[in-house]
This record gives sequence, C-alpha cells and structure tokens, in this order.
Amino acid sequence: METFSVAVIGIGLMGSAACRHLSLATGEKVVGIGPAEPEDWKSHAGVFASHYDQGRITRIVDSNNIWSKLAARSIERYGLLERESGIRFHYPVGSIRVSPNYKKDGDTLYLAKEVGRGNGAEAELLPSREALQRRFPFFHFEDGDVGLIEKNGAGYINPREMVRAQLVVAAKQGASIVRETVVDLECSTSGVKIRTDGGKCFLATRVLIAADIYTKWLVPGRGLALKTVSELVVLAEVGSDEEKRLQSMPSLIWRLNGEEPLHSVYACPPVKYPDGKTYLKIGGTWLQGSSGYRDAVLSSKEEISHWFHSDGPREEADHLLKVLKKLMPGLAIESVHSKPCIVTYTAHNYPFIDAVDGKPFQDAQVFVVTGGCGAAAKSADEIGRIAALLMEHRSWVYDLDASNFSAVYQSASSVGEQKYVNIEQPQSTAHTPPCVNKA
Repeated sequence: METFSVAVIGIGLMGSAACRHLSLATGEKVVGIGPAEPEDWKSHAGVFASHYDQGRITRIVDSNNIWSKLAARSIERYGLLERESGIRFHYPVGSIRVSPNYKKDGDTLYLAKEVGRGNGAEAELLPSREALQRRFPFFHFEDGDVGLIEKNGAGYINPREMVRAQLVVAAKQGASIVRETVVDLECSTSGVKIRTDGGKCFLATRVLIAADIYTKWLVPGRGLALKTVSELVVLAEVGSDEEKRLQSMPSLIWRLNGEEPLHSVYACPPVKYPDGKTYLKIGGTWLQGSSGYRDAVLSSKEEISHWFHSDGPREEADHLLKVLKKLMPGLAIESVHSKPCIVTYTAHNYPFIDAVDGKPFQDAQVFVVTGGCGAAAKSADEIGRIAALLMEHRSWVYDLDASNFSAVYQSASSVGEQKYVNIEQPQSTAHTPPCVNKA
C-alpha cells in the first residue's frame, strides 16, 4: 500500500489548488485523488463536479471584504499559474455590476465599490443608463440603473482549464494524481486508509477532503452543515459574427427591478465550449417565496445524480432566456440549451477550512476545504492555499481569523471541545448561483 504525507480527496477548483500548494511544501509527499469529467453526463453513474464549465466571473469588487480579499489574492497569482502550467484560463475582459438601487435602501453597489477599491480593484462608476449604453451599446439597461465597471484582472476564468493548470503544476512539483473516486476512509493510529472505486488503497498521515457536494458523506459522523442547492443556467449559441460583435463584452451581474421571481442575473461573454460551439451563458438568483420559486435543495446522492441527468425546469430556462433577450435585444441566437449546476452553501457563507475529526490541529487526521457558497471559483487558489497552510503547519497561520472558516455541524453536539449549532435556513433570501463568482 503506497503511503503519503497528505492525500487531497477531490481535485476540483479548491482541491487542485490545495494539491499544488501542498506539493510545494518541503517534505510533503502528496497525492490528489478525484475522477475525471464524465464524457456523457446523461449516462454517467458516478459523481459530478461543479467546475465542469467554461466561464466563471472573476472580480475583486464585492460588498463582502473577506470574499474581496480572497479574490484579489487569487487573481494576483493567475499569471504565474498560467506561465508555470503553459495553460491559459484567465480572460481579463472586465466585469460590470449594475443596480437600480445605488446609495438606496438595500444597495450593495456603493459598498462593493469601496470594499473593492480597498483591496486593489480598479473600478469606474457609470452613473446612469445613458452612460452604460454609451460604453456598452449591445446591452439595454433600465432607467435608474447605475454600473460599476472593474478592470485590471476582472473578467472570467475557464474553470476546466484552471483545474488542469493546477494539476499540471502539482505533478511537476512531485504530486501524484489518481483519477479515481474515493469510496471509503478508515482512520487508525497508523494513518487514514483510503479506498477508491478502482480498487486502489492508500495510506495517508492526513487527508484533506475537498469533495464539495459529496464532502458530507466522507466526513466522519456526516454532520457538516452543508446545504446543496440546484441551479440552472442557459447557454445561448451565437455565430462567428455575433462573437466578433461582442468581443468587448465584459462579464456582468445585473440587479433586476420588477422581474420576479428573479432577483438578479449574471452573464459571461461568448465562450467556445467542448462541443466546438460558442455560447453566451446566463444564470440567475431566484427570490425565495416569490411566485414561481422552486425549492431547490438536494438532500441525497440520488437527488444530485437525477438533477445532473436532467435539463432542469423548462419554465426557469424560459424566464432566463426572456431576460437575456431584454438585456441584449439585438442578440442573434442560433440555439438554446439549459445546463444543470449545483452550489454548496455553508452555515456562515464562507468555506469550511478546518479539522473535522474532533482533534486539535496538531493531532488531527481529517480536514476539509469545502462549500464555495457560489462565490469561490475566482478565489479558489487562495482558498486552497489556506487549506494547504493549515495542513502543512498543523496550526492556523493565515491572517484572517480561523473562526470565519470553522466547520459547523447540523445538530447541537460536541466534537472535542467545540460546540456546534443547528443550521436550518440560509442567511440570504436569495440563492447565489453556483456557476459564477458572485456576491
């Protein structure tokens, strides 16, 4: 049985980043374990991952200072990762955030501007619909809309290629990569025994579980307060002429006014997908309790699998397409497809980065980095680095307080000396989409 210092279980956006950063640590023998993307979603009987996509918004402008810092620190290293891997995944086309409520009740745009600038964002305010139209004639906004355009690194990333870049560099630095699915963990005094669906067995001194929606089924006790929510995006195919016309299109987050049940939408510019076609992607944040709202929580592996095998609710896809046509009335669409996605929320809306076997950091064997909360793709490199630092030093050495990332459990219980509380409801009245980095 091959033995490792650290095993990273799940090598998506956060896990692959942790694997790369851990492989830099002196004396650490690292293995990253996780399946490759299935060729055919409809017939696939195994696990799925949320990074199977071509475009996620990246930006520093955010009303939340922690998410803004994590994004800024990640974006700063994109260029280095691209150079070391030889793989391009970052497209700094700019990002615009539009709201009708600038400096009004419920507004987050002004706060996002101030927080973003405090973390190095280069942001310009477009104070009216007319200013927005002059800058972006292919968009059609509403009276009263105000926009905040961010440059210097904002735009979008290709998550598939970003994961590939992380793993290429990790392998160059000595990490082993195993493309199988972990099905069982067994802790003992000699380490953690890991068994895969391919029959392989490994022994690791410590394991870092980064399996996103599947993490709670691998953690001892299975009590992590994670909520899995299904979301839908629409891919609108465009031809070469439209792609050329929209070559200056930034990524977009648009707070709507009167489009219930949608609170806001996000969009990525036209991007080429694995089928060789070019699609413009739109997704939305749905208001809970509104007419047409769907209870999107998934509670079992079977429900998750069924969702990924589906095309999602037709009425949601139709509503997103309606908003897209309103936003871009001249858009020449050649075909329309819907795509299922999933987001995993934590109890406090930050990733869990913690030991989860009831032991203090210096003695713990099982750690997690999980729960992107719909905002982690752009920040995944820094989130993975935080987890790697914890694993390497066996103590919290990061400059943001550990309590922001502490694991929370579903029912009142005691694990070691840490108490956990019951988490029943999300902290927001709106879902945050999983297929985009969004505040």
